[in-house]
Amino acid sequence: MPHINKLAGHIKENASQLAEQVVDDVLAKIDLIISKEETDLAVCMYTTFMNFIGDTLDTREKGVPAELIEWSKSNAWAIVEAGGKVSDIIVRYPPTREVFAEMVETFSAQFELSTHDALYVLTRINEMLDISLDETVIAFEKLSDQYKDKMQKEVKELSAPIVPLQDGVAVLPLMGSITKERADYIQEKVVPKIPQLNIECLIIDFSGISTINETTANHIHQIGDVLRLLGIRIITSGISPQLALTSVKGGLDMARVRSYSSVQQALQHI
Repeated sequence: MPHINKLAGHIKENASQLAEQVVDDVLAKIDLIISKEETDLAVCMYTTFMNFIGDTLDTREKGVPAELIEWSKSNAWAIVEAGGKVSDIIVRYPPTREVFAEMVETFSAQFELSTHDALYVLTRINEMLDISLDETVIAFEKLSDQYKDKMQKEVKELSAPIVPLQDGVAVLPLMGSITKERADYIQEKVVPKIPQLNIECLIIDFSGISTINETTANHIHQIGDVLRLLGIRIITSGISPQLALTSVKGGLDMARVRSYSSVQQALQHI
């Protein structure tokens, strides 16, 4: 035990230098170049890591420093924001374990650790790395879902904007593939905003639509019915032959809605 106590003191006294060594050796093993900011953060975290190891070796205390958990989560968020994969993080852990194993081997010779004590030190380090990895993966999955939901919401908002054109007139440009989910979003989130904008006439422009099925065409038709009940005049523009055929197959009466080839043409007749 005296030998492991000496090791604990050595680790605490040299925590910063050991942390720099870990970061440098890991980056060298995986041939990775990171920013100075990211390097400084990693060194700071591993300094805390080393101090925690030094403080708990002689007491046999379990657990990890809170800073390690936060750092693991911040790594996950950085990868999510960059559009990366969880493997981009996981790939760093095996070389990190190798670096620590080599370090413990050096410590073992330097402080004449018993096999039992050397194994204990390495086990504690690997336990902490395991917790860090678990926290990183959990955070990545959670943040990925949140980020995906956020992006989907933004895409929905951008894909169904209300664009004022002139007094009392606006256009609702529909773009891409109109799914039931998007149609529901328009009905639940976009339609309620229209009366608040003092719009008397709304041009629903279909020129950007790539695909639409009969069920969704019916949803769009129902949205038009709701707006008419609110006293808003509905005009359509940019309806393609395919969309017209889909509407007819679905039994929708498009003849009662004035339609023009483009938004510009619709504006000329308002």
